[in-house]
Amino acid sequence: MKPIYFVTQNNYKFQKFQEAISEPAFQFRQLSIVTPEIQAENNRLVAEHSAQWAANGQGKSVICEDVGLYIKAYGGFPGPFLSQVEKWLKTPGFLKLMEGEKDRSAYWEYAVAYCEPGKQPASFYTIHTGNIALEARGVDGWYADKIFIPDGKTKTIAQLLDENEYRRNRDHYEKLIEYLQSNLDE
Repeated sequence: MKPIYFVTQNNYKFQKFQEAISEPAFQFRQLSIVTPEIQAENNRLVAEHSAQWAANGQGKSVICEDVGLYIKAYGGFPGPFLSQVEKWLKTPGFLKLMEGEKDRSAYWEYAVAYCEPGKQPASFYTIHTGNIALEARGVDGWYADKIFIPDGKTKTIAQLLDENEYRRNRDHYEKLIEYLQSNLDE
């Protein structure tokens, strides 16, 4: 079977992908390229566009992932624009933006897309709900991990990562593997 390339320049992200996928039937490799990130209303569209662009440009079967944080009080902002917003707001600015907000509910959208050259992408996603904390807590993870408390927990994702008590929701990876098992020839 030909390898499937996980597109990222982030070695840690690829390592976490490999840890989450324990499927020996597939050979995953990292493809360290930058893909254009379109301005879209959700992370699935961003992942699909990136996967199709990379598959067609590189002539390889690829997987692209995109993640966004959607805050109810702000109509889903920053959503798929999280990485751009992170450049300006950082954690203190983000918390300042949330000052006085009574509804602190939010969710992560994890999206992954698979694409072969010349074909349409297949995408899968999962939603992880929770609330925005009043203060940043924890060390590990992205800045938003320091302010997001998953439903059913009292600690931020960063605190849970610090204590090795947290595993990101992997439903989107499981859906991807089911798709690959059903649609790829051995």
